[in-house]
Amino acid sequence: MPRDYSKYQFNGQELGKNRLVLEVIKQYVNAKKPSYSQLLQTFPAQIHGSRELFLEKLEYDKLPEDADDKKHNRYFKKAVEVIELEDREVLVTNQWGIDNIARFIKKAKSLGFEIGEPTNSYDDVYWFLGASYGGDDDQTERFLRDGIWQNGTDGKYTDKVKEIRKGDKIAIKSAYTQTHGLPFDNKGKMSSVMDIKAIGVVTENLNDGKTLKVDWQTDFKKLTWYIYTYQPRIWKVIPNNKERKGLVDFTFNGARQDFSIFLNSDDEFDGLSMPSSSADSSLNTILYGPPGTGKTYHSIQAAVKAAEPEMFRAIGIDESLGTTTEQRTELTRLYKELYSSGRIRFVTFHQSYGYEEFVEGLSAKTEGEQLSYFEKDGVFKSLCLDAKEHQIAKTKTIASTFEDKWQVFSEELAEADDGLKIDTLSKKTYFTVTDITNNTIRFDKSNGSSVHSLSVKTLRAVYNGEKEIKGGLQPYYGAVIEYLNKFKTQNDAYKKERKNFVLIIDEINRGNISKIFGELITLIEPSKRLGRSEAIEVTLPYSGDKFSVPDNLYIIGTMNTADRSLALMDTALRRRFDFVEMMPDYDVLHNEEGLSFKVESDGFEIDLALLLQTLNKRISALYDREHQLGHAFLVPVVKAIAAGEDEKALLELKSCCQNKIIPLLAEYFFEDWQKIRLVLGDNQKPEVYQLIKQSDVDYEVLFGDTEDVGDVDDDLQDYKLIEADSKLWTDPLTYIGIYSAGNLTFSNQDEG
Repeated sequence: MPRDYSKYQFNGQELGKNRLVLEVIKQYVNAKKPSYSQLLQTFPAQIHGSRELFLEKLEYDKLPEDADDKKHNRYFKKAVEVIELEDREVLVTNQWGIDNIARFIKKAKSLGFEIGEPTNSYDDVYWFLGASYGGDDDQTERFLRDGIWQNGTDGKYTDKVKEIRKGDKIAIKSAYTQTHGLPFDNKGKMSSVMDIKAIGVVTENLNDGKTLKVDWQTDFKKLTWYIYTYQPRIWKVIPNNKERKGLVDFTFNGARQDFSIFLNSDDEFDGLSMPSSSADSSLNTILYGPPGTGKTYHSIQAAVKAAEPEMFRAIGIDESLGTTTEQRTELTRLYKELYSSGRIRFVTFHQSYGYEEFVEGLSAKTEGEQLSYFEKDGVFKSLCLDAKEHQIAKTKTIASTFEDKWQVFSEELAEADDGLKIDTLSKKTYFTVTDITNNTIRFDKSNGSSVHSLSVKTLRAVYNGEKEIKGGLQPYYGAVIEYLNKFKTQNDAYKKERKNFVLIIDEINRGNISKIFGELITLIEPSKRLGRSEAIEVTLPYSGDKFSVPDNLYIIGTMNTADRSLALMDTALRRRFDFVEMMPDYDVLHNEEGLSFKVESDGFEIDLALLLQTLNKRISALYDREHQLGHAFLVPVVKAIAAGEDEKALLELKSCCQNKIIPLLAEYFFEDWQKIRLVLGDNQKPEVYQLIKQSDVDYEVLFGDTEDVGDVDDDLQDYKLIEADSKLWTDPLTYIGIYSAGNLTFSNQDEG
């Protein structure tokens, strides 16, 4: 269910849905002086749909502190919010959503209350659409002329286009970055900019994922909006916060942009306006917690936020409230897009992973009958090199590039039957280049018969001034570069924007950190990064390259605390990373109204949140909090409930217990089935509902009447997990008994 951000007009006030209900009921009670029974008749439970609107304050006060209604603050309970009747005090529920608030407003209007239509409701949607497909191919003029807007031909965003409805307002936008000539003081830092080229109203959606018919405003003049922008082609904007409302008013209502909205307390622009800083994203972060707490998913969210803070902000995620289905879909799409472009990389550490795979190493290659070795960059070094290329925003004119000249050199060699003769720097002798590959240049000296080789990678580094060769092969590298410089290539100007890059390291605690990072463990410190005042550079052992870690590369690690204790982490790593704990999130197991998701079967309800909380409390008591069960285990059950598929939800719960929870408990407690029974509450249940059966071991039956067995425990027990096809797995009382054994119905049910 989408979140409802609507504001309603009532008695000169603009109220959210929860506060509206309270104010209407207050006025009704003050005017009518009803009894409690009359109040219940006027506002029956059917209006809300899932609970009574009222709860006697005396009954609320009797609830234990960990009761659902108290823990999740599901009633207005401040002194000024309590409804006072003649014979009692009552509380009003604050759990209202889009559907039941409509029923309440209908009832309130029937009682004579005047309630204005909501402003900035969820249904108010605006679209900001791109019009350029590849470089400078701007389609704006054609769109305005033909009264249309069209999606690109790459097959992207078709579902988004189909969402756009007749009557929706749209704008054509073009986003870019700018450092100078801004209408505010950004202290020399780059800011995002978005031109609004046209606005109009959709008159028809052809529903082909491509074409909209649009009534464009003919007298519109281009506007320029700053800071809060979005690069991808389609941006769906719901004006549910001050930033989006400001953008909509600026674009469609003629308002001026209020830059103060985007300023923080230090009077600097936050991470939204400056992709270079990502504001509250730490350069080095480790997400740690028990299994199933969403560490991998949150690493994706953190990666998108670090790489493209503007895009992340545009999705509208409130990290304190979680994400909607639509937001998760958009987040996943952005992650895939950034991953495909090489700005996000993903690697998993394991015990055999080493420096050679992560930073650099030697690799062997056989070509023909010759074996050659070459340096091979690891994932971390490769990403650092890419990040350096985009560390500083700049516009540069280049006379030529190595790649341009190398291409000409390759073509010339291909046409030379006997290879290319190249004079040495002294001009006293020459050598002949006979063959080249992606990695190697092979050549013959003029006075020898053996084959020699140069590294293409080293040649490129020397050409670009990144490396210096002394002695040995230096004359040959210098001669090839001199030969390359004779090629004339066209001058070109290019503009590079600063971009952030992200490396996600899954299961970071499973690797040998000292072995993997080597000397680079110091370089990842924020203060030691390239671009910072205390930047450090090292010489790599295999290639001899000078190397540093740029300050636009973010490292995000995940760590399963059940796999290895945080206390055992490499100390050098611990002090260089910010650690963010990820524990079970029980809010995921509640719906938009704050009610726990429940599996309904045979007239019974299995409370998922209470089930998981009970299991985790017992695990914490018997083991520790680092080995709790994450909420993600029950997400498939929640999805089935949300889809209205109760039978499937029960089967998903069965699968979760059989294939995930019980095997994990067996691993946690080293096959100590007595403790596993305690976690499952089997010791409190009638035997008929127990998942793990317990029985005495009869030594006389097993070994006969003999003293040879020795000194053994007379109370030794045998344990057996019920069969996989037992009916108990689909009996709701099996799961209810885990958290509420006292409520089980004692029956003569046979074991399945």
